[in-house]
Amino acid sequence: MKATAITLKPDKINIRATENGVQTVSAKELYNWLTPKTRFNTWIKRMLEYGFIENLDFYPFLGKSKKGRPTKEYALTLDCAKNIAMIQRTEKGRQIRRYFIEVEKRFRAIATPQQINELYNRVSELESRQIEYANDWTVDRYLNVNGFRNRQVISRQQLGKLCTKQFRLSMGCEPKKVPHPSYPKGQNVYPYELINEVYHNYIRNN
Repeated sequence: MKATAITLKPDKINIRATENGVQTVSAKELYNWLTPKTRFNTWIKRMLEYGFIENLDFYPFLGKSKKGRPTKEYALTLDCAKNIAMIQRTEKGRQIRRYFIEVEKRFRAIATPQQINELYNRVSELESRQIEYANDWTVDRYLNVNGFRNRQVISRQQLGKLCTKQFRLSMGCEPKKVPHPSYPKGQNVYPYELINEVYHNYIRNN
């Protein structure tokens, strides 16, 4: 993927304009700035589990390590990178979000009214689905992390329906959602404890 780099603060994070005009950032540069405690490969896999779509929200490609070995790299769209930054809930996450907003302001200076409206709509959508990675879990993530995916005790759809019902009873409102390629309206997220309780109650009663 050919790109033209535009360097702004914070240092070491570049905005790259691809051949088709999509603005992207390096997932590894974003990781190095945010300094999460987990390894890059584990961290980026978790972040992309939030329903980001390959070749729409992020672009995988082969890079090279410092020792010349092939490594899997990712170019993230600004929307994807900003959403990941918001998930962190840290000061660095807020700084990088403000950085991306500044990039978008520069874009607005040369954009058409229609492009500006589309930009505002994207920002509003991102902020409406801001979640906390540590506390908000999809059913898919719960099943994968606990190794329950292939046990066929309960289907993903059935567990999701039970969790939604329990969430409504407990909280009196609808659960938040994250984007997912299979669900046009997004995929629900719940507290880990709620999914765990619903799952094990089902096993005990069936």
